[in-house]
Amino acid sequence: MWRIVFIALFFVIHSALAQPQSCLVADVESGYIFAKENSDTPLPPASLTKVMTLYLTFSALEKGWLHMDDALPISEHAASQPASNLSLVAGDTITVREAILALIVKSANDVSVVLAESMAPSEEEFADMMTRAAAQLGMYRTVFKNASGLPHPEQFTCAQDMAVLTLATIKNFPQYYPLFASTSFTYRDRPYYTHNHVLLDYDGAEGFKTGYIADVGYNIISTATQNNRRLVGIVIGDQTAPDRDSYVKALLDLGFQKVYAQQQAVASGRLNPAFDPLHRKSMVSNLNMNVFAPVMIPQTKLSVLTGKKWAALLATNPMPTPQILSPNGLDNWAIQIGAFSTQERALATANKALALLNNPNYAIQTQRKSSNLYRSRLIGFKSKQMAENACTTLQNNQYACFVLLPQGDR
Repeated sequence: MWRIVFIALFFVIHSALAQPQSCLVADVESGYIFAKENSDTPLPPASLTKVMTLYLTFSALEKGWLHMDDALPISEHAASQPASNLSLVAGDTITVREAILALIVKSANDVSVVLAESMAPSEEEFADMMTRAAAQLGMYRTVFKNASGLPHPEQFTCAQDMAVLTLATIKNFPQYYPLFASTSFTYRDRPYYTHNHVLLDYDGAEGFKTGYIADVGYNIISTATQNNRRLVGIVIGDQTAPDRDSYVKALLDLGFQKVYAQQQAVASGRLNPAFDPLHRKSMVSNLNMNVFAPVMIPQTKLSVLTGKKWAALLATNPMPTPQILSPNGLDNWAIQIGAFSTQERALATANKALALLNNPNYAIQTQRKSSNLYRSRLIGFKSKQMAENACTTLQNNQYACFVLLPQGDR
């Protein structure tokens, strides 16, 4: 009976609110997805991008390469970023603590660039680091091109990837997670206040991040805890901020209702098929990873590394090149879709091909064959026929591809 009630409730949500382009609600601890719609559809992330910028900042803090009180220099490039911003002045400074709060509370684009330039020689190279970190986490449909989420035609993510990133942030950096509940901060004696209304008026809300660009609409990630269960709700591509907020709150309500039913079922000893981990797949398999290291260098404060010093360090301490593996291993048929001069291009092409096939069972594998050659493949096809059919679809959309044997050269 309770399953009928939940199904009815979900349809009430859909009928009462304009449906966004993509959404999901999941349990943070287990990774169970209670409800989803187009959750693997690639879409512009807008300011949800800043969650990855913060993730790498937390990593640098943990490694001792940044410290909360470090004063980060503001470049002309950072100061030139459009709103939302703090109207930073080139040549001035902002502390790491202020920068983190500026991203969480104000979603400041100029501050995103300051953080990026404190961890990489340029924002562009930091975006490459962001994409590599996403690949390590299993965010197979995500490519970052800047640190802020400002519009870029090749920058995209999906609701499920953002759920992976949210879970990783909470599990890998629990000491910094409470910062996402911040509703205000002060910089240069001027106070700034949050516009995350879900954080302000939803029972048990704890954060997380909002976003908007015209290319996709209004986005939000929200986390909340009720009765000792923490959920994450994600909405991407809604028409207005109030619609986005109402929809994510409805999703969280639905999730908590399902949590209650699950607890009742467990207490009574009944199995509950609706809560089998059918949608977990690789979502939580990589979350017990070591803290991602932006660059493999000694305990050095990145805020003082600029120009030629950076070039020398990167030449002798290159960034790690992660390999993206299928959650089902390598015993399936595969499709090769190209060889590229950079891993970024290989990953971007594979992400677009994966989105075209629109099947959550397929995944991406990239391999570094030499210093300037990366091979890009789609894997996870259970039969030769499935691989051939997918390759035909890609060829019809101007992709060059061919099918590989399960034990071929990988």
